[in-house]
Amino acid sequence: MVLELQKPRPIWQIMFSTHHTDVGLLYLISSLAFLFLGGSLALAIRAELFLPGAQIIGDAMTFNRIFTVHGTTLIFLFIIPFASAVGNYYVPIMVRYKDMAYPKLNAIAFWMIPPAGALIWLGFADFTWYATPPYSIISAPGPAADMWIFGLKILGISSVLGAINFVVTILKCKHPDMSIGQVPLLAWSFLSSSLIILVAIPTFAAALLMLLTDRLGVSGFFNPAMGGDPIAYAHLFWFTFHPEVYVLVIPAIGMMYEIIPRFSRKPIYSYNSGVFAFVLLSIVGFSSWAHHMYATGMSFTEKTVFMVGTLAAVPASAMHVFNFVATMWNGRIKFSTPMMWAVGGIALFFSAGAGGVANAAMPLDFTTHDTYWVVGHFHLFVMGTIAFGSIGFLYYMFPYVTGRMYNETMGKIHFIMSFVGTVLVFFTQHVLGLYGMPRRIFDYPPIPEWIAMNQIATVGAMIIGVSMAIFLANMIYSSGKGKLANTEDPFGVGGKYYYPFEAKNPSH
Repeated sequence: MVLELQKPRPIWQIMFSTHHTDVGLLYLISSLAFLFLGGSLALAIRAELFLPGAQIIGDAMTFNRIFTVHGTTLIFLFIIPFASAVGNYYVPIMVRYKDMAYPKLNAIAFWMIPPAGALIWLGFADFTWYATPPYSIISAPGPAADMWIFGLKILGISSVLGAINFVVTILKCKHPDMSIGQVPLLAWSFLSSSLIILVAIPTFAAALLMLLTDRLGVSGFFNPAMGGDPIAYAHLFWFTFHPEVYVLVIPAIGMMYEIIPRFSRKPIYSYNSGVFAFVLLSIVGFSSWAHHMYATGMSFTEKTVFMVGTLAAVPASAMHVFNFVATMWNGRIKFSTPMMWAVGGIALFFSAGAGGVANAAMPLDFTTHDTYWVVGHFHLFVMGTIAFGSIGFLYYMFPYVTGRMYNETMGKIHFIMSFVGTVLVFFTQHVLGLYGMPRRIFDYPPIPEWIAMNQIATVGAMIIGVSMAIFLANMIYSSGKGKLANTEDPFGVGGKYYYPFEAKNPSH
């Protein structure tokens, strides 16, 4: 196979390299570091909510700061960089090119992430990852809020540079013998998500700039005291971040398209429907942003249009699920750790999607708006689908990157504990929302049902936390002491590797 680190090298050679596998490795390490940092904050939040009253966090302001950095870290510093790691490793190989189209730009895009992360963590802003005005303009204390804004601006530029690189690499650098209809589905997922980034991110970049000038007092775009409209910020925010959900989930689905046929020992059931579903999701992602804003005074006609637009994502998502199931059907499935994560991710993707259909319906949205139902739904997508697909693929990449095998038993324990914990946390949060508990609160009244469900959710979170400690120990130990892997077929599933155009990666 093609990805192994041939020999131990000085760290500085990797840090200052522009080769796509080295940049991918840097993305991988930094994203995992932020995963554990952001996850630790999640455990602090859940521990605080185990009982009513202050438990381990002293006051609401500190809670809000933890809450903000947790969300910002896991979305912008874990999920997106992890996808970039996978794309950097695999996309050039899949399109049979020597590197990314612009290697230096690729390295620059990565090196924008550490300072951005430092700004977000050192600032520790308190206005949630929405930065919703008017609070974020009038009251959010600086310089924390300003550092968060600058951090997000840098991350946005990094994402746009990375997206340009993926689009050019796939469309312009693929081998002349390879048509666009032969590009593997994982590469298609990066092409689709990159195009979404190029359309969506500039809108939020403009909104952040307007927010900053509002904070400086030189404009009043979103400040009601100066004639501005906070709802306009919400539209700009969701125009970016509803499609951004697809930026997060589409690469994870692409990773599943690599794992499932490999461990089912069958080709993809329908390559064309997979491509069509990626393209369709990229388009309809922009037709559903306002379903987040049913409660802001939109007309019935507008709500109906966006409800239909939101539901348009259902057939595309269902096509992926059908494709996965049909690929596994009658396959000789080997349930190694990557396959377990992929199958678990599909099950939770289906569950989260069902919750999304309910969210799109106006009557239920009015009932559950800004409750823990929304928290459960969103996190089931993020943790249950995106993180499951990503972690499964990390196990899949491991022997190719390190040349060694991870401990399979520990990998399966990690999966089982994470699956159980995810169900306990996020399914319970759906029910908690139906009982009316608001989201984003530091304390809550001692209602027995709320206490019981918060405790179940916290126990689930702690189970996930323990599983992640097992995962970390497995990765660190196996990287140095694991059994040497057969990099031609590390999982013993036989057959020829799935890539239709497998090629040895040339040296840079």
